[in-house]
Amino acid sequence: MQAVKDMNAGLPESKSPITCEVCGNEYDKSFEIKMDGVTHVFDSFECAIHALAPKCANCGIRIIGHGMEANGQFFCCAHCAGEYGIHEVEDRVDNEVAGKRR
Repeated sequence: MQAVKDMNAGLPESKSPITCEVCGNEYDKSFEIKMDGVTHVFDSFECAIHALAPKCANCGIRIIGHGMEANGQFFCCAHCAGEYGIHEVEDRVDNEVAGKRR
């Protein structure tokens, strides 16, 4: 029983269940994310990602890392940007070149 109490340490106290806008689950530990002035309610990060994370313009995967943006489009990696016709982006910069930029 102590392990359960330890797992919940630091979590906000339970409140009335709120319905997730993606899956419809009612959950007492739901959370809100405010984006572009609109408040969204979710029961999990998975639902929040599904609703809010941009999609790669080439492969359609949800971008939950930094990704990249070019010409108003989002891409998960330089390969996908290249497949889309954007060749000016790179996933990684050579250390020698990066040191010269500082």
